[in-house]
Amino acid sequence: MFNLKGKIVVLFGGNGILGKHFCKCLLENGAILYCCDIRVEEDELIKSLKETYSEKFHLIKADSTNKDDLVKVYHTIVNTHNKIDVLINATTSKGNDFYLPFEEVSLEGWEIGLKGNLTAAFLAIQTFIPIMREKRSGSIINISSIYGILGNDQSIYEGSNLHEIYVKDSPNIKQIYSHGVYNAAKGGLNNFTRYLAAYYGKYNVRVNTITPGGIYYPGENETFLKKYSAKVPLGRKANPDEINGALIYLASDASSYVTGHNLIIDGGFSIW
Repeated sequence: MFNLKGKIVVLFGGNGILGKHFCKCLLENGAILYCCDIRVEEDELIKSLKETYSEKFHLIKADSTNKDDLVKVYHTIVNTHNKIDVLINATTSKGNDFYLPFEEVSLEGWEIGLKGNLTAAFLAIQTFIPIMREKRSGSIINISSIYGILGNDQSIYEGSNLHEIYVKDSPNIKQIYSHGVYNAAKGGLNNFTRYLAAYYGKYNVRVNTITPGGIYYPGENETFLKKYSAKVPLGRKANPDEINGALIYLASDASSYVTGHNLIIDGGFSIW
């Protein structure tokens, strides 16, 4: 039931921190994978995947907010395989002012966040849905965040070193603030998923969301990790691979009667 052998999977944002782990997992479970990202630099993991799965792993440079890029990818895949089984939207984007206090956020920064976290999914689904509807089969998976269902506790960032990790180009920033556009876009993505599940159910196309909690990133200091972990019943952040089980479940026939669902994987962060 969990086997992806022969399934054609398209992953947008596949060269990101979480996306790379998705790539590895999908390939290990038999998928033929088209990994699409605006960045196609190859680190050791991507190089290893290309070497190990040379006939099943396709790394494509594509901007998921650019309709022309999406159409090109769509025709490339459909002309080759005449089907697309799974579409995964895992893109994100952040303006230069993403980590500034809310009052200092620009309209441009807000629009960049909406475009990469919500509009990109709209464009990708609109582009790729025709073949799924025609075949009356398909699974669409949108990657959301706990901040699509919760507000932020800004105090967990006090004393953290996240500004050193995420805003290296702005040395004057000493503390980061989570950007409201991320919450707005991910919350919108959750309800957009429900809309699509209802709209395309009659075509046997399933649409679901995965909502990860905080995922460990190398270099985060002990102060931040302790503050975040204190809010989690399991007492820690997730390892990137711990989201994979949900991805395989929703991509495979094991979830054939699941649609419109938001699968939350947060160690219990959102239960209290």
